[in-house]
Amino acid sequence: MAGFSPDSLEAALAKGQAQGASGDVCVAFSGGLDSTVLLAALAELKSRGWPTAIRVLHIDHQLQPDSGLWAARCGETARQLGLPFGSQRVVVPVANGQGVEAAARAVRYAALYGSLAVGETVLTAHHADDQLETLLLALMRGAGVRGLSGMPRRAPAGVGWHQRPLLDHPRADLECWARQRGLSWIEDPTNCEPRYRRSYLRHAVLPALRGTWPGAATVASRSAAHLGEAAELLDDLARQDFEHAALETCLQRDKLSAMTPARRRNLLRFWLRSLNLPVPSTAKLGVLEHDMLVARPDRQLCVAWEGAEVKLHCGLLYAAPPLAPLPVAHEQGWDWREPLVLPDGLGELHAVPAMGAGLAAARLPVRLTWRFRGEVAGGSGGDSPDAAPHRLKKLLQEAHVLPWWRGRLPLLSAGNHLLAVGDLWIAREFAATGSAPGVRVEWRHRPAIIAVGRGRLATSD
Repeated sequence: MAGFSPDSLEAALAKGQAQGASGDVCVAFSGGLDSTVLLAALAELKSRGWPTAIRVLHIDHQLQPDSGLWAARCGETARQLGLPFGSQRVVVPVANGQGVEAAARAVRYAALYGSLAVGETVLTAHHADDQLETLLLALMRGAGVRGLSGMPRRAPAGVGWHQRPLLDHPRADLECWARQRGLSWIEDPTNCEPRYRRSYLRHAVLPALRGTWPGAATVASRSAAHLGEAAELLDDLARQDFEHAALETCLQRDKLSAMTPARRRNLLRFWLRSLNLPVPSTAKLGVLEHDMLVARPDRQLCVAWEGAEVKLHCGLLYAAPPLAPLPVAHEQGWDWREPLVLPDGLGELHAVPAMGAGLAAARLPVRLTWRFRGEVAGGSGGDSPDAAPHRLKKLLQEAHVLPWWRGRLPLLSAGNHLLAVGDLWIAREFAATGSAPGVRVEWRHRPAIIAVGRGRLATSD
């Protein structure tokens, strides 16, 4: 392939543009060599009458003492090129188990993607050497086909797209063009720190590879593209298997058991990704596969890893982010004239006026108390509309409320009287009758607490 030029960039952008993209682009600009080349080439295309709207966004990670100066210099470069500029500061978490590189990348992409307008495309200046580094890192992690496919040339990004139009060019091509144009750029000192894995590869491993294989980066980029196609084919196969093995958002254990191990693992990974959950390590996936397939049909199982857990219930596999631990048992007041926001994303309770339905308004004090069912020690203290713990347990089983949600049902009381269990049941003796004013409890944004395939749940007893 010939060296880099604005014409080659224009061709790559046209080839990689997503169907339905607006054509507007946001350039992720760090001020380094790569993004400076990308920005300058785009400005040259713009000066020729290229119709695309271009804006520039710098993400300040605040990890370096001079990061504020870098942001200012990026703004000055964009203004010299006649392009609108914006800068956004982010905070990189350092105590979440990730390395600094991974954490910075996550918050950077979140900021970039969150800034996009509908159909807009964010451009990043990843090149062939970056792709080679990504492949080597993935290889050292023992990644599969998807991981070894490297960085995609185009991917969805929130309401827009993410495109990498420089992946066919090694860094040497970009630097050659930059020096011909007399460009200047920021040198990030962390790029020379061997404690960072990418930096180690860049300075210790890649030069040795290029000494024997000068085109290593370009060849690796081509191999990544081949592996990307293979990953697409595996996803196509997984979609077919999902149609056969799924029940709504769950997987049926008996259908999984009938698959070959390789096909089953491919489906499990696809299923988890489709739910926006992290895919576990090979070892943890093996634990998941084994435990879920050999367990007795009536056994409750949970296999968890960072950011996700899979539970087995009545022959179905459910996957979701881990549930937060229940808080320390205590009752809280609720003025039912105002919405009650439940903790941990469990939704909201609203008291809605209703004639002859719901709880009798005349019997309600202004302030009720509420607690989670799981906070009632031993199920005592009147834990059902009939004040009998075993009665509520039976109701929950008959209504197919999933076991892990049963302890998170909000119980509403007045004094020593239990009035309602969320919006599921109310106590008969407190029900509004005839045309008497009533208050119906609505549990809005309620989680999916009912077992898949079990239909709708009645809201009163």
